Amino acid sequence: MEPVEKPPACCFDEWASHNAERARKQGTAAPITRHLLAALEAQDLKGKTVLDLGCGTGDLALATLARGAASADGIDLGAGAIEEARSLAEERGLADRATFAVGNGAVVPLSRHDVVALNRVLCCYPSVDQLLANSLSAASDVYAYTAPIHTGSVGLFNRILIGIGNVWYRLRDRKFQGFRAFVHDLDAVDRRIAEAGFRKEHGAHRRVWQVAVFTRTDV
Repeated sequence: MEPVEKPPACCFDEWASHNAERARKQGTAAPITRHLLAALEAQDLKGKTVLDLGCGTGDLALATLARGAASADGIDLGAGAIEEARSLAEERGLADRATFAVGNGAVVPLSRHDVVALNRVLCCYPSVDQLLANSLSAASDVYAYTAPIHTGSVGLFNRILIGIGNVWYRLRDRKFQGFRAFVHDLDAVDRRIAEAGFRKEHGAHRRVWQVAVFTRTDV
């Protein structure tokens, strides 16, 4: 049996707490989430079921509901992050259409959803093979991700910045418990998604992030 691909859940709860505060003020916690949301909305979210893997504070999932999605489910490694997501859903009056649970998206059984999104998630896994295999099988219509750009000068910047961050995580290993961030070959990721029967509909660079949205063609 291959080892389970699971990043440590060390600091996700602390980060989710900060993100929840930002989401309460701005609607979503990060600009890249707004870019992904716009790209998903262009594929028509009305009446769709959404799965937000690595949902953190749940702001992406809840924002899809505000834009017409029928229901949204979120999964995250951090128990504290899930508590924040549930709290945010209650505050926005969306708790009846949103569910959030603790789990590792690479291995937890996933039910089929119209839309599957991985926002700032790939970079948390040392290898994305299991995560892609598990999550692609759950996407009926749309599959989307955001991840650090890996090519060109921006890719070099990302590798340097993330490398410095990983040194910091290593120096404070008691707190971060082995957590590291990663820059993956997104061309290889896109090929894997295409092999699963999807066509890229949207691809854009937003500062240091790549936004990609695919639609299923083998239906």
